[in-house]
Parts: sequence; C-alpha cells; structure tokens
Amino acid sequence: MSLIAKKQNLVQDIRNNFQVAKAVIFYDFHYVENEKIFQLKKELKRNGCLWKVYKNTLVQKVLREKISSLTLTKVNAWIFCQQDEYQPLKVLAQFNKENDPNFPRFHGGIYEGNLISIEKLEKWAQLPNRQVLLQNLCYYLTFHLRRLLNLLEQLKNKKVQN
Repeated sequence: MSLIAKKQNLVQDIRNNFQVAKAVIFYDFHYVENEKIFQLKKELKRNGCLWKVYKNTLVQKVLREKISSLTLTKVNAWIFCQQDEYQPLKVLAQFNKENDPNFPRFHGGIYEGNLISIEKLEKWAQLPNRQVLLQNLCYYLTFHLRRLLNLLEQLKNKKVQN
C-alpha cells in the first residue's frame, strides 16, 4: 500500500471518529509516565471513550470542513467521547490533580460541532455527574409539592383537634 493510500485511510479513520463522537477533547499527555497513561486510557475506555494520537496536519484536513478557526500547534491526544460527554472530563481532571495540577493539559474540545475553550472544559469538569444533577432537579421540582402536602397535613391535624 502506498504512503498516499495509507494517509487517505488514516484521514478517513479520523473523519469517522469525529462523526461518531458526541464530543472530542484535545489533551496534552507529555511528561507523564507510560504506566499512568495506560491506566488513564483504560479508565477512559470504561467510560466509553476512544484515545487516539494523530498528526495535527491530518486532523486539520478533517476539521477544515467544519471548524476553520482551529490551529493546532502542540501534539495532542484526541479523546473521542462516544457515550457520556462529561464523565471523561471528570476522569481527566482527576488524573491532572493526581499527577501535575499546575501543568495545563486541556487544549480545547469540540462539542456539538463548536470549538470549546479550555476554561469551559475545566468548568464542565467540576460539575457533578449526570445522575446527581437529575436527582437534584427532581428534589427541587418536588420540594414545593412536599411543602404543600405538609401544610395540608398540619391543617387537617388542626381541624381534627378543634
């Protein structure tokens, strides 16, 4: 197989990964031991993610169609989130805390076809997981109903006493 055919296959693979993913995170993995990277990949795979390292020029060929303002300078690991978009951010943020909290590892991301800033990714990583958010939402939606039921119960008890 010629070099051009290999690169065309690789570009098609990159395009397929971007199409399948709900979100993509650009992550700097330099200055981390191989064993730790292996464990991180394993954890990300458990959370429905795919870790790939591609040449920036090949990725820019694919993304030029969607996002023209993207300029890539450093080598990145591309984390394709195929299931949950937020859990991988939590895994990566925890990994950063354990290894080198002062070294910025997030380089950006793509969510719903839009380029996401580093600051927004870091904020999203601090959010509670989906289950906790849904539980809080249900609690606050039923709060007034429970309060009304308590008041009605108190009124009923008051009338029975009188």
